[in-house]
Amino acid sequence: MPSFAPITNSMRFCLMGLLIIQQLVVICKADCYRMQIFTFRTTESPDYRFTMVKHANQTLSSVTKVLEAIPTPMWNIYLVQYTKEGRKELTKSFYNTTFKVCDFWRYMKRIRFFGNLGNALFKNPNSGNMSLACPLEVGTYVMKNIHVPTDTGVLRYIYRPNTMYGLFGNVYSQLKNKKLVLKCSYEINGTVTKSC
Repeated sequence: MPSFAPITNSMRFCLMGLLIIQQLVVICKADCYRMQIFTFRTTESPDYRFTMVKHANQTLSSVTKVLEAIPTPMWNIYLVQYTKEGRKELTKSFYNTTFKVCDFWRYMKRIRFFGNLGNALFKNPNSGNMSLACPLEVGTYVMKNIHVPTDTGVLRYIYRPNTMYGLFGNVYSQLKNKKLVLKCSYEINGTVTKSC
């Protein structure tokens, strides 16, 4: 039976250094991918005003003016992938769900990427004051620095050359009879770019 030399402190130091370098490579590779936003559009209703602005650093911000309380606000989120030739050649539907706004965190925990994105959008003190409460009270709500963080790893996962992504969102008021009344909608189209 062969005998192995004991592991010395210098060998441990080298192994730890290699592990640290490996983690740095993973982190640096994640930062090679960025979301580039091409277009966005919004709609609103008389009692729910919604505007969105694109900034030069590829982030968005939004202002929502709720003029009439919404007892049961619902969000619908639909994420699709299609080729740059157009939406007629839909490749893949990544995510499609509708949920009560006050159940947001329960839905976001199902998929780690969405949970990380939710944390960046709602738990950062500089991200704004968007309410996740039921009912949604009358007021003005702001969201700042809306973007896909590069450190989530999802951009590397979904990167495909010549591919576009569309995020479609709808905000509804659910009536007592479960009927959904559209309050506003948004559409954001972009692609993932690779810089290294």
